[in-house]
Amino acid sequence: MTERTYETILRWIENREIGAGSVLDERRISEALEVSRTPLRNVLSRLQGEGYLVRLANGTMVVRDIGAGEVLELLLVRRLLEPEAAAMAAGRIPAAALQAARDHVDDPAADHNDTNTWLKGDEVHDLIAKHCGNRSLALMIGEARRRIRLSHIERVPGRTSHAREEHLAIIDALGAGDGKAAREAMFRHLENIREGFLAAFGRGAL
Repeated sequence: MTERTYETILRWIENREIGAGSVLDERRISEALEVSRTPLRNVLSRLQGEGYLVRLANGTMVVRDIGAGEVLELLLVRRLLEPEAAAMAAGRIPAAALQAARDHVDDPAADHNDTNTWLKGDEVHDLIAKHCGNRSLALMIGEARRRIRLSHIERVPGRTSHAREEHLAIIDALGAGDGKAAREAMFRHLENIREGFLAAFGRGAL
């Protein structure tokens, strides 16, 4: 029950059903999830410890806002870790899964707006984390990605076509079993996100 409550509230935060700065109403959440206050408070304390919530001076819990500076820090973490995960996953991802990811990323009939492109790209990153063969590495990358998604400035405008091409290059390298190419393609992708972020929001975000 406690784990289910944790996963549900975290999903609400990730999907922005509870946005940054929003107050968490214990009574309402308790009723919605049919859970008593004590385990709910334990879950909220856990989310606070993990950096998703902050407690105000009056004791109220609110969803923490992830600012530009922290997003840049998290992008650096990803740039350090995820290229290696891509190299490790090369040749290990089932061909059918890679083809499905390619079809989603490269679907000419799809609506290639920033949000859809981001979500389709997530599928590529999920496959790499799942098949890199190192659970600890996958967890660290997943945590960085999750925190970036909490930010209201997670998506860099105007990168739709570039992101599509970059994800296809990553898929090509993964499918070819070329670890070096996968590493380089992932590094370029994440570096381009960082540079696009800086161009959009300014060097002052550093």
